[in-house]
Amino acid sequence: MIEKQEILVIGLGVFGSTIASELSRLGHNVLGVDNDEHRVDRLADQVTHAVIIDVSDDDALEEVDAGSYDVAVVAMGQDFEATVLATMRLKELGVPKVWAKAVTTQHHRILERLGADRVIDPDYEMGERVAQELNYPMVEDYLDLGGEEFVVELHATDELVDRSLEDVIGSTEVHALMIRRGGQSLVHPQSSLTIEAEDKLILAGQLEALRELARDL
Repeated sequence: MIEKQEILVIGLGVFGSTIASELSRLGHNVLGVDNDEHRVDRLADQVTHAVIIDVSDDDALEEVDAGSYDVAVVAMGQDFEATVLATMRLKELGVPKVWAKAVTTQHHRILERLGADRVIDPDYEMGERVAQELNYPMVEDYLDLGGEEFVVELHATDELVDRSLEDVIGSTEVHALMIRRGGQSLVHPQSSLTIEAEDKLILAGQLEALRELARDL
């Protein structure tokens, strides 16, 4: 079971409000903040709390007890000065994980130097995702774990149906984490399990090993 976290999302444009509402839907306690009243009102019913604050005010983040949150997401990519100030203040307040949105490569480098635990480049990451999906049509989703480690979800193509996991994965460095079959989730499936039509395979491994497997499929 995923542990519920206390999450602060700063900036409630399309990017920030999507993160906030989805995390709330997944069961986390989410505080969304923005200096735009309309954005706050629009999100108020979708998250635990939503308040109007101006993070350029030195005391604003202390007023919402930002230091008590497990994670903070700074989603104000277009206002880079505010992003820098918020990131610095969150680190000063002791937030364990600070994720910040960057718009340019230069912004990315600056945020890393400020101590952001994760810098998000939405356009780059979405472009990379689209390219991967076009290159490997059977891949429906993937997660970059860092260090060239990925988790991928792929659908069972005709070439996979009626084959065992052992036959498909063989001696590769790829591991089968789960198979989604109808309404079931088969966790850590046996290598002898036979793949059926419409199965979804969740696999993990190094990028090159996953690429080699995809080429064979």
